Formats: sequence, structure tokens, C-alpha cells
Amino acid sequence: MESIPKQRKNEQLTDEEIALYDRQIRLWGMAAQARMRSARVLLINLGSIGTEITKNLVLSGLGSLTILDNHKVTEEDLSSQFFIGECDVGLYRVDAAKNRVLEMNPRVQVSFDSEPFESKEMEYFSGFDLVLGTQMNRDEMIRLNGITRHYGIPLYMAGCNGLFAYIFVDLIQFDAQERKLKSPNGTSLGKISANTEIVNVEDQPHEEDETKCYEVITTRNYFKTFEDMLRTASLEGKLNRRQMKRLSSAVPLTLALFSERPSHTSEELKREALSTCRQLQVPESVLKDSYVEQFFEQAGVEFSPVAAIIGGAVAQDVINILGKKQSPLNNFVVLDGITLDMPILEV
Repeated sequence: MESIPKQRKNEQLTDEEIALYDRQIRLWGMAAQARMRSARVLLINLGSIGTEITKNLVLSGLGSLTILDNHKVTEEDLSSQFFIGECDVGLYRVDAAKNRVLEMNPRVQVSFDSEPFESKEMEYFSGFDLVLGTQMNRDEMIRLNGITRHYGIPLYMAGCNGLFAYIFVDLIQFDAQERKLKSPNGTSLGKISANTEIVNVEDQPHEEDETKCYEVITTRNYFKTFEDMLRTASLEGKLNRRQMKRLSSAVPLTLALFSERPSHTSEELKREALSTCRQLQVPESVLKDSYVEQFFEQAGVEFSPVAAIIGGAVAQDVINILGKKQSPLNNFVVLDGITLDMPILEV
């Protein structure tokens, strides 16, 4: 089941828009740009990651964006966001950022809502084609994912923990197409990983060389809910020896933060992370003491450079799924800002 927005007849790209977005149309194609133009997106929380996502999507020519955030600007926000200034401390973040967001691209319809996420009834979310959640706790993420699943809406959720960050993706089921030159053996149907499989392969003539042929490959991606991921996450048989050796302590530590039992000390976090290692079926030696203390101290803290990487990755993947040119992130990404590793994990 897919719920990527269908292009609306009254929202075709104009000649002016084609000229304005010429460079990116050359990069990801007219169809992707048209889908961007008709997409209705909800972003929850305009923190550092939310700011980066907003910038990238608005400049890319999104159809409409609604920003839902009831947080007020604090002094801590000043070092991690570029839509606000010192004079905005105490104001709602959406009110403080409004004019700067609108100035970036007047062609994009942007709405601002300062009501709390928890006050919104399910029906509120039904009018969106895609939802992005940032700066959310475990219970909020579970509730949001339940809502998006109910309406069949693609979902991205992301957060920062200082030098570490994560992205969770639930597109429910998503088909992507890729065209490549056909090899002598061709491409076979079937599973290529735990959550993906090739479901169709079609030959396509080469435009200039009759001796060559293209394959149009349709890859189907299956996704878990956030709650299912927490309950069943495992890396058994999914990493080779080199990948296992490089697996960051940030992976079990990030999942440990979503435990039903909040960690109030670094020792409690370590115990939870060791339990997570056992669930993931990875060696407990993956967890390094030097990471535990740093991770505990930085939990929930947003750093601008880390947010820029995560926000850029989310925005680019949104563009990719609208263009249906590449398989999306599936389903959990963890950034280690110390080693600069950012593996995509099918957990």
C-alpha cells in the first residue's frame, strides 16, 4: 500500500516553476518535482533538525508544509537554529521563525500551528500525504506512528543526542524503480534483504545501441512500525564480519533510550544498552564505556552540524520517494558523530 501523493490536475508545474527549479529537475526529474509540488507535508517540532528539514523542503518546491510546534524559544535554541534570534526568546518557535521561513520560497504554502501535538485528534492528520516527526519522546512516537499507519501515511521520525542521531522510517510498503544496463545473467526476482525484494524486471531497448538492453527493476520495500521495531529489533545474520566490527556503540545506546524504563544514571543506561545488545544479538563488546557516559550527558541535545546531516538525509529521502527512483531508507539509521559512520540498519 502506498500513499505518495498523486499529482493534482490544477497543480501542474508552470513554466516559471520549471525555470526556477531547472537544476533540481535535471537531477531528479520532472515527475519527482511535480509530486513535490502537490505534496502536503506535516512537520512536528521546529528544533534544529526540523529547521534543516524545513529549509531543504521549502527550497525544493514543496506544495504545502504545516509546522506543528508548541515550544517556545529558549536561549539553548539560539546555538542550534538559524530561523530565530536573541529577540525571539520567549516567543513560540513557529511565530519567531514564520517570516524567515516564508521568505525562503513564497511559492510554497506554509502554515504554522502552535498547539500541542498531544491535543490533536486523529482526524487532524488525515489531510497530509507525509508526516515528519522530530524531538519526540517514545510515547509520542508510538502514538504518531499508530496514527500514520491508520491513515496509510508515510512517516519519518528523527532526533539528536549530541554527537549522535537517528532516523526511523515507516513507509508501510513502497515500490521503487531503477533502470540499469542488463548484465549477461540478468536480474532475478526474489528477496535481496530482510525487508526488500525484487518483484518485477522488464527489459527495455537501448536508445542508441541495439546490442545492449536496459532492465527496469521494481524493488518492493516492507517496513515495521516503531513499536514493532523496538519489540523485535535484531541484527542476527544481517551484518558481515567487517560491519559487525565497525558497529557503533551508538546503535544499542540509541535504542536503549527508547526503553519503557527511563535511565536516570549512566549506569542504568549501560544496563539497558547491554540488554539491547542481547536483543540485537550483537556482542556486548560493541558497547564501549567511553560512549556510555558521553551519550548519557548528551541525550536529547541538538548540535547544528549533526542536525544538518540528519535533516539533509531526511529531506533527500523524501525527494527520492516522491520520484520513486531509488529505494528509500529502510528502516533505522544511526549517525555516530565521532567515527562519522551512518549505517542503514534493517532492524
